[in-house]
Amino acid sequence: MGCALHDGRTAGIQFVWDKRIMRSGEESFEKDTLTEYCGEVVWKWLQFLKCAGYRKFLGVIDFCWKERRGVWMGRQNDAFVGYLNRDEILADLYNGCLYEGEEVILPGQLSEVQKNYSRTLMNYGRNGLRKHRERDAIKMFSNRKMMVLLAAEAQNNLHLAMPFRCMEYDTEEYSRQLKKLYEENSGMLTDSTEYLSRLRRTDRLIPVVTLVIYHGEEEWNAPKRLSDMLKLQGIDEKLKSLITDYPIHVFCLKDLQEEYFHTNLRELIGLMKRQKNKEELRKYCKDNEERISRMDASAYDMICIMLNREDLLEKKTKYLKEESEEYDMCKAMEDWAEECRNEGRASLLELISRMAAGGDAEFIVRLSEKRGDGSDDKEI
Repeated sequence: MGCALHDGRTAGIQFVWDKRIMRSGEESFEKDTLTEYCGEVVWKWLQFLKCAGYRKFLGVIDFCWKERRGVWMGRQNDAFVGYLNRDEILADLYNGCLYEGEEVILPGQLSEVQKNYSRTLMNYGRNGLRKHRERDAIKMFSNRKMMVLLAAEAQNNLHLAMPFRCMEYDTEEYSRQLKKLYEENSGMLTDSTEYLSRLRRTDRLIPVVTLVIYHGEEEWNAPKRLSDMLKLQGIDEKLKSLITDYPIHVFCLKDLQEEYFHTNLRELIGLMKRQKNKEELRKYCKDNEERISRMDASAYDMICIMLNREDLLEKKTKYLKEESEEYDMCKAMEDWAEECRNEGRASLLELISRMAAGGDAEFIVRLSEKRGDGSDDKEI
């Protein structure tokens, strides 16, 4: 149904909207017309929804439209999550965010751990059934000095319950560790306190650190700590001081310093910062040509998706260097900028032709004079 509906504004759906043919169950469908515009699949859905009434039909259409709009953004987040699960990327992320690029965490010091949980409170769907859920990325970091779990949650949309979500993930990880200790301690407990706790006095849990990596368009103005989600008005200071808070650590991808990163995260951050300014983008690509022109396939794919450049993804083979099996992202960005300029010129010519047809000759003369004296496009 999603493919037939496209973005919720196809001619067939507009036809339904205008004629309101589903306003009443007594009114008949114009099957031939709808099938021509929307396809047989939509026609069958309309038949199914006929008795539900016009308002419910519009609700379904609105839902499908929103789902379609979210497909690409979901694809962005999925691509980024997959990238974060690489050892070298997660290590580079932590080193860049916390240690200003110093290589404190090495990829070889990371190991796989369980990242799925099934008992979280937010895992219940509308039908009340429990759904499986897993962290975006989590790995064990261990060296001679410490052992800690490093996690990352990727977000391309604002999440108003993010502090609770991170707290829930961390709590579930500690619950998993406790369950494992309970099993290991069977028959090894020595006194009543240990029996009650099912833990030995020397048992300790491995700490968890969770970073939230936000790569959306808006500024992050959602809660950053649990207290931002609580109704604290009217509570006196003594009681308020006893309420347990839970801060989260949000890093906006576009605010990070790309020079702190050593993997292709550097190029991703640099390109995302400049994607709306084609001249800055060209300059950045030229200044970093050596790195940007030598990308592996996974980095090229991920950057194309994160920049919403599906066209560059489709032309992937055009930028392949056969001798090294690397991709020239620099050339891809230059071609993109050139296409944008050509589209701008074509749009300007189309506007002029339309205005000429409408008889607005005076404005066209002034426009030609500005173009002729070398004035910048921004002045027009």
